[in-house]
Amino acid sequence: MMKRLIFTLLLGTVLLCQAEAKNPPFKRHTVRLGWGDPLFETLAFHEGASPTQAGVRRQNLGYTGHIFAEYQYRLNQVVSLGFQTDFEGIFWKETTSSRNYDLSILPTLRLTCLNTRYVQLYGGFAAGLMVAFDNAKNTELAPVVNVTLLGVQVGKGPWTGTLELGGMTSLLNANKVYMLGSRLISVSVNYSW
Repeated sequence: MMKRLIFTLLLGTVLLCQAEAKNPPFKRHTVRLGWGDPLFETLAFHEGASPTQAGVRRQNLGYTGHIFAEYQYRLNQVVSLGFQTDFEGIFWKETTSSRNYDLSILPTLRLTCLNTRYVQLYGGFAAGLMVAFDNAKNTELAPVVNVTLLGVQVGKGPWTGTLELGGMTSLLNANKVYMLGSRLISVSVNYSW
């Protein structure tokens, strides 16, 4: 079993080195600004939801979606490391207005599997801390994870665009779920140098 694992790792390393030698040159620094869908939030917080403890239904709901910014440093053709912040707001009215916010801070890892002149395909992983706060001055911390199953970056030159499929999840325990499969689809504008 151990021999098979070592052989697979060595073979993968050799194939990655060969692929890297054939790929075009890359830019080391990338800054991204993007938006991701608030699917979980729209399903969990909507006007048809069950009444609150006071028997009042939520109304006038609003969502910002996930607004995020990221910096990445590309180590080689395959591996990029970075740092991402993600912010979202969820708003509604019961007897008073409620404004809830989530701020996530995540170190990121990106693995690029295809790097051509016009298209890059990649996957990624990020894990960090989410700060949930509201206008009633409540604050909680929870772990947060963002997985990019497939990212497609398109463009040539310093400006590119990205479409990502994945999911963001944050929960404190079984009773405190902040996000579960949120940000399934994200888009961003990127600048690289």
